[in-house]
Amino acid sequence: MTPLEALVAITAIIGVFGVSGYIAVKVIQLVREWITARRTPVDSSKLIRRIEQYEMRQEQIVKRIQNLETILVDADVDRQQLPESTENSPDPEKSERLSDRPLKNKLRS
Repeated sequence: MTPLEALVAITAIIGVFGVSGYIAVKVIQLVREWITARRTPVDSSKLIRRIEQYEMRQEQIVKRIQNLETILVDADVDRQQLPESTENSPDPEKSERLSDRPLKNKLRS
């Protein structure tokens, strides 16, 4: 065995032990953190704050959905009224584009 081969073998052994030791230390730290997290009592003020934030977010989502429903209903009413007034127009594609404009404008704002 040449000195170069011995050096490569020693470097590989040290590298493998180093990487496996690093992984073992990280696993031990994770287990320690998990154990300490289970022992500490839950802070009720943080829990209440999270619940309040969740409820506020749900209310915002409901308001957004209701707003979108209103916009869609308005767009449907406009579409129903639009074909009656544009029956004589020669370009049906143009009337479709015009009927979509109010909806797009409302969604942007």
